[in-house]
Amino acid sequence: MLYYFLKIVVGIATRIFYRNPLVLGRTNVPLGEPLIIASNHPNALCDPCSIAVFSKQRIHFLARGDVFQNKILYWIFVRQLGMVPIYRLLEGAENLHKNEETFRISTEKLKQKKTILMFSEGICIQERRLRKLKKGTARIAFSSEESADWKLGLKVIPLGMNYTNPKKFRSDLVFNYGKPIIMKDFQDAYAKDKAIAINEFTKHLQKELSKLVVHIDDVQNDQLVSDMEEIFGNQIAGGKKEKFIITQKIVRAVNNLSGQNPEAVNFFRKNVRNYLAQIENIRVRDWIVKKEKISGFRLLASGFWLLLCFPFHLFGLINNYLPYKIGYATANRIVKQVEFHASVNMYVSAMLYLIFYLIQILSIALIFRNWWILGAYIILLPLSGLFSLVYYTFLKKTLGQWRFFSLENKKREEIIKLRKEIINELKMNFGL
Repeated sequence: MLYYFLKIVVGIATRIFYRNPLVLGRTNVPLGEPLIIASNHPNALCDPCSIAVFSKQRIHFLARGDVFQNKILYWIFVRQLGMVPIYRLLEGAENLHKNEETFRISTEKLKQKKTILMFSEGICIQERRLRKLKKGTARIAFSSEESADWKLGLKVIPLGMNYTNPKKFRSDLVFNYGKPIIMKDFQDAYAKDKAIAINEFTKHLQKELSKLVVHIDDVQNDQLVSDMEEIFGNQIAGGKKEKFIITQKIVRAVNNLSGQNPEAVNFFRKNVRNYLAQIENIRVRDWIVKKEKISGFRLLASGFWLLLCFPFHLFGLINNYLPYKIGYATANRIVKQVEFHASVNMYVSAMLYLIFYLIQILSIALIFRNWWILGAYIILLPLSGLFSLVYYTFLKKTLGQWRFFSLENKKREEIIKLRKEIINELKMNFGL
């Protein structure tokens, strides 16, 4: 019961915090079969929760053992949410023997045709790259098939979790499921030499998973890739899928050119940073520069719409802003590791929204004592919050357009020319 309640709440929170999350390769995840989903792990609690939200079947999580020490948390995580503790060397060598029970429970769940989620890197690091995989996924998969005399039909589904900026509100999230890896295909190798088979499977999973994530070889190119996404992403037509494909092409191009001609990459990095610094200085986004021109009538119409809708935006802001602001401030204050920032921000805010909404609804009920007013308020409360978010986004875009097109012509033309030069350089040097 708690699992499905939280799935609804977290689903709403995820869809608001991240901008229309995209799921690719959903058809690679069969229903009614024993599955292990093997994922990378860049974003703490957001990863397992969002995977559960966007999965059709119920997900059973393998989570680090130290979070189960508290009895209340144990009851919530194990009894209600179906989590299974797995112990790493980081939790102490004396706890490693407990993994035998973890293997047994996992095997039982798989025999019941359930789905287990594992983070195969064995650690949560907020980077746009795949780390070397641990052997835990292979060991559980092989031991489960072996205990079922290789009649289990187990499949391992690689999943790439891709965030443009995990801690940033309204950034992008893409789930990228790969083709199933059938454990039966490794039966002969496992019969010959278990250790070699485990190593070979882990290498194979690493290879498949690397195709599904944005993997930047050199950490020094992280910002460059983000900058190129900002610029070149605005050049293409299409939605999130097309932009994600472009991001993968950008990463491959940067990785290749960094190895072949690092001087060219460094030169391009400076040009891109120079251009973006100029438009950031006037608080303008790249897509505005790409337009080159905009009619004064359109800006005037946008201003009229903003003025007309301001009262409803103010209503939504007053009723919805405080829980988000408290959640964000809480994350900034207590989070020491960047990997947990979005989790604390999102889930503290979600909890506060439930509390604040309840208090606000009860207050309106006691003040007006009118069912029609109460019903209208209950409907308008979340809708006005969503409208306020749309309004604020549109306001920022309109102000950005006004700032850019109010520049003197010479300055504006210089920025437009610099952008065109960068686009041409992208196409020539990076093959995009």
